[in-house]
Amino acid sequence: MVRKEPSLGRLKTLVKVEQLADMLNRHGCTEDQIAKIIRLRPTLTTVSAERVLEPKIKVLIDLGMETENIAKIVVRHTAILTSKQEILRSNSDFLRTVFQTKDFLITAIMRSPSILCLKALKPSVAFWEGFGFRGIELIKFLLFNPRVLTYSSLTPEQLDLIRKIGIQKEKKMYKYVVSMVANNRIEVLQVKIDNLQLCGLSPEEAWEIVRAEPSVLTKSEENVKKKMNFMFNHMQLSVNYVTKHPRMFTMSLDKVMRPRFLVLQSMTAMNGAGQVNPRGLLTILMMTQAKFVARIIQAHPEYAALWTVYKNALANVSKSPKVKWRY
Repeated sequence: MVRKEPSLGRLKTLVKVEQLADMLNRHGCTEDQIAKIIRLRPTLTTVSAERVLEPKIKVLIDLGMETENIAKIVVRHTAILTSKQEILRSNSDFLRTVFQTKDFLITAIMRSPSILCLKALKPSVAFWEGFGFRGIELIKFLLFNPRVLTYSSLTPEQLDLIRKIGIQKEKKMYKYVVSMVANNRIEVLQVKIDNLQLCGLSPEEAWEIVRAEPSVLTKSEENVKKKMNFMFNHMQLSVNYVTKHPRMFTMSLDKVMRPRFLVLQSMTAMNGAGQVNPRGLLTILMMTQAKFVARIIQAHPEYAALWTVYKNALANVSKSPKVKWRY
């Protein structure tokens, strides 16, 4: 049987595969990672690793990337190797001016390597600047989720939600709302608004809370249910009180609300009164822990007993009561 020699074309391909593998290996890629890259982008084996691909890796090196991070980025976003070198270089230069420091820039690229490959990067940054993000605020916004640069618009539903929340554009909270809406799917935010109604609020009351404390939409549904269960069924607060004091949704149930309320409940019982008076309750909940201990617990004649109640409540933060509704 005559052994068939490999064709010239196949030999050239094998040489390019070997050169590609050597180049990727020099920049920190393992054999498994190289195999994955070739499987995802087989066309890389048809170009010169030295002339076409190495200069693209050099863009990452010039940004100050360490070898380990270069390997991670190339594996996670192989499009960097297929993008035009001119785009990568132009974007890297522009991103330096946006993020201002090497550490911020590298963090952003590690979180979302695709921003290096964008063809409309400058218009996208300009779009978010139009919402008032400038300087360090823009950096913080983009660092939280650099992927927002991959789209330079918001959907009509997202814009409508921003309008419904109703924060004026000149207010600092406006940028927080824009950031929250941009970084969450509209369906998820709507479920959280609906969840407030399922917990016993009317649509108007739910929106009153969202407008006063938009951060409630960043809380999990379970988190909100547990807090509302405690506020309504244990603290015996009225719906009117809760809607007028939405700041309570930002407090820790296990570390602040429950232990402090149990202390107040014990004090009320010691004084022979009935329920805890909600007047001044929010002020007590907003105190620092040191101030709460000094002004509320240690200032009471039965401070030893109250300290025991408080200490035990903090020690049992994992034993949350089961959610029960009575509407």
